[in-house]
Amino acid sequence: MKDFNAAVAFIPCQEEVPPRYRSLTEFLLVILVGLTGVGKSTVIASLREKLNFTLLPNRREITNEVIIRALQEEDDYPPTQVTDRVKRFEYTARYRARHPGGMAHALSRLFVDSTHAGSLLLFDGLRGLNEVQHAAISFPQAYFIVLDASDTVRLARLLKRADIFDTTSLTASSGGQTMLTALTAIQDIAAVFSREQLHQISQAANAAALPVDEVVKRATVIVEERRNYDPITTRAYLTSNLSPEQVLIIDTATQPPEAVTAQATEWLNYQMRK
Repeated sequence: MKDFNAAVAFIPCQEEVPPRYRSLTEFLLVILVGLTGVGKSTVIASLREKLNFTLLPNRREITNEVIIRALQEEDDYPPTQVTDRVKRFEYTARYRARHPGGMAHALSRLFVDSTHAGSLLLFDGLRGLNEVQHAAISFPQAYFIVLDASDTVRLARLLKRADIFDTTSLTASSGGQTMLTALTAIQDIAAVFSREQLHQISQAANAAALPVDEVVKRATVIVEERRNYDPITTRAYLTSNLSPEQVLIIDTATQPPEAVTAQATEWLNYQMRK
């Protein structure tokens, strides 16, 4: 059994669950859905000031302890922290190939100590279609808050924050190339950003005097993430297959964080009163 904190533990199926631990299905569970840079962390920080809930180990923690560590042990590789985002995508893709539910499958193997947790649980977060499909089946009473923002907005946010998990070493040096040329050279970038968007990104990055290599690394993360997860089909599945009362969609690019949090808080309070 892997203890994440006083309230939550990861318990492999073959182990006996201690009596005080209960399945997530026995709690009011709220799941945030969204790609990197949509504002999940900001929303959670604000919600903590307005609602009483138990925050489950987040996606990064579960990836580290449940997915990457297990695969490293399987490879006879010493457990090592992996911060390179592209390498992390490779690990989660391997896990998803074995367990189609991906992160949702790992989430379903968490158990909560009822003596330490409140009635409302919140998880940050799910991303792809397969994950929300698995979650909808495993947690039929769960509520989903989908946070959305365009790829250009998400990239702009990544460029403003200093998170070691937002970059990758798996890119070649720009070698003195211009910003636009280096961005255009990223594999499959045309599937995510149009030529016009790349021009706009280049102009903004140059105006901010951002290093070419740093912009390329973060743009690569966006491209690789979109290769693994499609927010459009993910959102469509939730809105088409679940009750409208179970799904809240918020565009975080068109309103300030306070408005996003207010909308989420009002919606959650309504669900808790029912």
